[in-house]
Amino acid sequence: MAVAALTLLAPSEPTYDPMSWILWGREIAHGSLDTVTGPSWKPLPVLFAAPFSLAGDGVAPALWLVVARAGGLLGIAMGFRLAARLAGPVAGAFAATAIFASEGYAYHAFRGNSEGLLVGLSLWAVERHLDGRRSAAFALGLAASLLRPEVWPLWALYGAWIAWRDPALRKVVAAGFTVIPLAWFVPEYLGSGDLLRAASRARDPNLDSAAYEAFPAWEVLRASAALVPLVVGAGALAALGLALRRRASEHDHVVLILGGSAATLALTVAAMTQGGFSGNLRYVLLPLAFIAILGGAGWVEAVRAARGRAGVLFAVALAALGAAGVADAARKDVPHLRDQARAVEREAAEVQELPRVIARAGGARSLNACPAIYATRFQVPAVAWELERTLQRIEIFALPPGAVIALRGSRLANDPRFGPVATTARWSIRKTGCA
Repeated sequence: MAVAALTLLAPSEPTYDPMSWILWGREIAHGSLDTVTGPSWKPLPVLFAAPFSLAGDGVAPALWLVVARAGGLLGIAMGFRLAARLAGPVAGAFAATAIFASEGYAYHAFRGNSEGLLVGLSLWAVERHLDGRRSAAFALGLAASLLRPEVWPLWALYGAWIAWRDPALRKVVAAGFTVIPLAWFVPEYLGSGDLLRAASRARDPNLDSAAYEAFPAWEVLRASAALVPLVVGAGALAALGLALRRRASEHDHVVLILGGSAATLALTVAAMTQGGFSGNLRYVLLPLAFIAILGGAGWVEAVRAARGRAGVLFAVALAALGAAGVADAARKDVPHLRDQARAVEREAAEVQELPRVIARAGGARSLNACPAIYATRFQVPAVAWELERTLQRIEIFALPPGAVIALRGSRLANDPRFGPVATTARWSIRKTGCA
């Protein structure tokens, strides 16, 4: 948490989904909730965002960013711990690095998305189970299940297993199973009148979604496999192969369960995409984290096995091959990470400049006097936050009269039906027919 707080010194603004959760948290704290429009509902972020809103509009977004970024750091730390538990600190360092470099992992955590937190909670749950703390593992799995529905099947199976093995935990499991429908569906009903609004929203994906491919499930699996660097995949296959051949110890069982969990999660995302859900690749960051842990353990075990069977020179050669694979993956990842960092800076600068252009246009009160407010699509939550409106009261298809708040360069920012009012380097506000 402390390190995550220090990251606020860098460009720090929530992106579309987290800004919507923060907005809903403020609405709940003020005794209302409107989820008719916006992203899919997620219970855990809003559970944080509601009390955070009491700290004030200037602080609440930063507090959520601390939680999201701390979750991302936790995922890296837990990846190290689990891989080190399997095969030592070298395996831990490999896994931690692979998780950090996973496609979009740091990028999404830094922008306030929930995938880093999901990885952190899930890996922590695995460690608690390995330490014999089943109730804690179940609770952490519950928290993860309040972030992503793909986690539900594995968590439900684990709950059923511990209830069967330990009757004393049956009330805990029953309570957890009750929380899920209450937390996911009741707020949506109260906010939109539709118990399944989140599912309906998730079935309205962006145009670049795999859901529009001829075979969506296969496209998700193909794209997910392409995200695994060769060196990581080779290590994971080595770990699974060795464990399958031995199947003799707790270590082997853990490796096989992690592999099976990764496959189950990826297949669940693929099946949901086949059913019309969006299938964003950030949804597979958790199975990628499991594969990273297996990759680290697999390389260390392979080198050890090589030393025992073929001697030190062969082991050194295999280790050198693995190091070359890591270097090649890093060479490909560094430019991509640099581009993502620039995107974060650009997005943060846009959000930070929004209050300035609103002030130049006469302030929130002046704009709220307009019959309607229109904004570019992905800026709707930020505009709603600044104007203290619900997401439903910010529209994206402009029709005079009203006010347009749009990023410069967009078609909406140059709509001739609205007269220019205020501009900054990144924003344009136009009006027509306002009081």
